[in-house]
Amino acid sequence: MAHPYSRELEIATLAVKRASVLTKKLSDSIASTQNDGTQTKDDKSPVTVGDYAAQAIINHAIKLNFPNDEIVGEEDSDSLKEDSAEASRLSKKILEIIKDVQQEGDAASSKIGVLKDLQTIYTSIDLGNSQGGAKGRFWALDPIDGTKGFLRGDQFAVCLALIEDGKVVLGVIGCPNLPETIVSNDETSGTVGGLYSAVKGVGSFYSELFTPGFVPLSSQQRIQMNQNTDVDQLKVAEGVEKGHSSHSTQSRIKALLGFNDQTVAKQTINLDSQVKYCILAKGQADVYLRLPISDTYREKIWDHAAGNILIYESGGQVGDIHGEELNFGNGRYLNSKGVIAGSKAIFDKVIKSVQEVL
Repeated sequence: MAHPYSRELEIATLAVKRASVLTKKLSDSIASTQNDGTQTKDDKSPVTVGDYAAQAIINHAIKLNFPNDEIVGEEDSDSLKEDSAEASRLSKKILEIIKDVQQEGDAASSKIGVLKDLQTIYTSIDLGNSQGGAKGRFWALDPIDGTKGFLRGDQFAVCLALIEDGKVVLGVIGCPNLPETIVSNDETSGTVGGLYSAVKGVGSFYSELFTPGFVPLSSQQRIQMNQNTDVDQLKVAEGVEKGHSSHSTQSRIKALLGFNDQTVAKQTINLDSQVKYCILAKGQADVYLRLPISDTYREKIWDHAAGNILIYESGGQVGDIHGEELNFGNGRYLNSKGVIAGSKAIFDKVIKSVQEVL
């Protein structure tokens, strides 16, 4: 399937896959220590190690292949370079798990490179220091989106997007713990681990995450949002954490849309991270509500860029609480309140309900 971003898609896919394998191992190890009671309370080192390692892998792949591109990333290596036992411990662990995952995927190394020492890792992490903006070309990376889901052994995502002149043109999301089919919070099935990709003007696609190498789009599953308008058939995706969005406000919006009190819980799917965009794009949910918890909070671009193009290319719309498109050319933050996504068939109705409630 020919398109102008074929090389970018291949490199992004291979890098996200490698980072997903690494973070999946860490997430699984956390779950096992929880089960046997050996986890230290409030120990955030696994997510710290995962964030740094995934960012190093992906930044290195991008710079190796597209040396003129900038990267907007979440992390920098300053704390790792401190003269402390904790910084040394974390750095050694990061190098160890990166070497481990690179040995597993030797075939990809010819295209996305290898990281051999701590200095190269630090340099790669710090490539994510771009401020973004409305002009030029840059990547937006969230190495582990959904920290609390990651620590629970639940849903999280590795998210990478390419932005040109403020517009998202490519997105790749690795969802290591996401089942192939989501019916409700309690009913899931199919292969665990999904890769969701979108290219501007080409479409949105799904494939199994842990299949080695790059699978051409022609061999992936084309995905589309449902265009349901019957409220009895609609499903809403929301976050798990109440600190990220106002669940009470979202409940009022669902009531205004006509959801039945007896069935609304079954029609609401709670997931961490940008996996919410993925289930919408695949037609397993119809609306995504993320209502602002304060007047001053602003979303980071890496939390929504890849999901944004996934929705548009699968037949949906994304906007703020006023229905205005999200602008990814304002720097590292979105200058807008809240995020609403839905199919084209119901987006305007959802925005109208949001306006009434707010």
